[in-house]
Amino acid sequence: MKAYLLAAGYATRLHPLTLDRPKALLEIGGRPMLSQILDRVCELDDLSEVIAIGNHRFADVLGSWCASTPCPVPLRLLDDGSMSDDDKLGAIGDLAYALRESPPADDEDFVVVAGDNWLGFDLRPAQAAFHASGRRATLLVRKLAAIPDGPSPYNEVSPDSDGRVLHFREKPSDPKTPYVAIAVYFLPPQTRNLIEHYLANSGNPDAPGFFISWLTKHAPVRSHLFEGEWMDIGSHATLAAARERFS
Repeated sequence: MKAYLLAAGYATRLHPLTLDRPKALLEIGGRPMLSQILDRVCELDDLSEVIAIGNHRFADVLGSWCASTPCPVPLRLLDDGSMSDDDKLGAIGDLAYALRESPPADDEDFVVVAGDNWLGFDLRPAQAAFHASGRRATLLVRKLAAIPDGPSPYNEVSPDSDGRVLHFREKPSDPKTPYVAIAVYFLPPQTRNLIEHYLANSGNPDAPGFFISWLTKHAPVRSHLFEGEWMDIGSHATLAAARERFS
């Protein structure tokens, strides 16, 4: 299994903290978020390589992080060439770029993790669920305490009793279920061609949820209910809350 860590965004909502570094390198509990994500990823079975995808503007600082961070498998940076929000490739655009520049082996699965997650749980049960499903695309899903009232800041997942994802909506205005997926995806080799097909047919390259919504209509997608703490770091408020919680 090969891992791709998405860290090429510009996180303008977190200025001035992200004027000179990517959001993924902001510290929580005294360590960059990306280092904590790497800890979790490196626990996975049969990991072959980790690829961090960054932008050109922060290539030096991300490159220094890669060079100075211990990792039991090769850890490399790919620079997507962008310099600002105006020319960014978007999360799915970056993933497609990475899969072309540094593809997995022909029959190798891959895991994708967004660099703005704080993951307080083991990823190996989700990897086991992915294999148990017959290596079908697997989303990590959390059940909220209640259905959001009004527009959801997340997405909406509708799984059946066996865990198959029947429907997925990105940031719905009228959420119907309390299930949301986080930006951690276990994907089989054939997903590479589906990503290229999605982008070639004018799929939104930015928010990963738009691709996942499309994917549920073109391939079997499974859900895995995870246990443990997780936070999506997208604003000064969520960053402050995470730093207070995990200091």
